[in-house]
Amino acid sequence: MFSIKSLVMCLCLLLVAGCGSSSKDKEKPDRERKITYDLLDFSDAKIPGWIDEPESGDKKANQKKYEYFIAESSQKNKRLCQRSSSARASAEIARQIAQFIKNSYAESVQGGEDEGVTEYMQEQLAQESQSFVIGARVVQKYWEKRKYREELGAEKNEILYTCFSLVKIGKSNLEKAIRNSRAKLLTSIDPEVKKKTEDALKYVEKKFEKPE
Repeated sequence: MFSIKSLVMCLCLLLVAGCGSSSKDKEKPDRERKITYDLLDFSDAKIPGWIDEPESGDKKANQKKYEYFIAESSQKNKRLCQRSSSARASAEIARQIAQFIKNSYAESVQGGEDEGVTEYMQEQLAQESQSFVIGARVVQKYWEKRKYREELGAEKNEILYTCFSLVKIGKSNLEKAIRNSRAKLLTSIDPEVKKKTEDALKYVEKKFEKPE
């Protein structure tokens, strides 16, 4: 027969084992990085930290007033690549606004999404939101010249420039863009589901978080 002391020890061991397994379950697996190109040239000897942490590309004094985004482009011509990544600034912000609104809607209704609302957010909202993105500007740039090779896993052998632009927009302008995107959504959906959608997205502009 187990003594009380032995029983307590067994329970403690089970508890520790349970906690250990649950913490491991929550850990995200490392992503495998596959390099399919040779690096031929670049604009900076070091990869800028702002590509992974956009806020780090601006002064600390500005970081509380702005939100930061990364726009990316790949082209055969370097100048066209740089222009393209800068031009995509508004499109990238609009894409993330649309994705954030979509995520907020799904979280709020918890499986009760209306098919028409979801379809509109997937197909049209990002495009229409671009007209509401005002005041965004490029503050940093970086480019690489890459030689992609089929033997490394690339789709085909080719030389491309890949360009990154760090874009910032004032938080007040971002809130306004989200608010206007929400209003556009509400005027474009079936009146029967408008009230439910309006409630689901109430004050959404105050809750912005970048989609993962």
